[in-house]
Amino acid sequence: MKKVLALFVLLALTLGSCGAEAAPPMYIQPAELNEEEAAIAKLLGADTEQHLFDVVLDGTAKKVSVNTYELEDGAWELVSGGGGMALKDGVKKGRMAFGFQDLRGEYREAIQFGEDFTAVSYGSAGEEAEDGLGRTTSFLAGCTEIVYEKEIPIAVQINTAKNVVTSYDPEYFFRPEKYEKLGYEHVYALTVTFSQKSLS
Repeated sequence: MKKVLALFVLLALTLGSCGAEAAPPMYIQPAELNEEEAAIAKLLGADTEQHLFDVVLDGTAKKVSVNTYELEDGAWELVSGGGGMALKDGVKKGRMAFGFQDLRGEYREAIQFGEDFTAVSYGSAGEEAEDGLGRTTSFLAGCTEIVYEKEIPIAVQINTAKNVVTSYDPEYFFRPEKYEKLGYEHVYALTVTFSQKSLS
């Protein structure tokens, strides 16, 4: 009999998109697709395991970086990333897409700002979750202000054999001790960082 995972999501941030009046000057939020974009996404299968985000910047960003981590002894250990994509001067709007089921397995990221586009895949299908482990992932669900040089948690994923799983808002990335106390076998995180420092 399959284990039943009871999922309790504790939201720390307000859900919803950035309203015109309440929007910070720079932000990232789940993408708001128009009808044509949604139809194309569905056709390409991007409406299933793909998570799309809209980004608004002030034109002074020089790069964006994506990192993945694993929780080890109460601290986040870098698994992949550290590089980034250089951004052209003055770029203000873009989109990011992340596709994965298990952050230990195949993972894909795509970044588009203006006419610049990059897509990278990591891992292999042979690195899928261990038998007997359930998996739950919490994603950034609302409008989040971008602050240069500060990581923004996009997703936190738990892999565990426990029957009850407490999944916090990704903002709890900054409080790894919360996950450490729960004793899950594997906890992973995906973050993005926008920087005014040039890619070197």
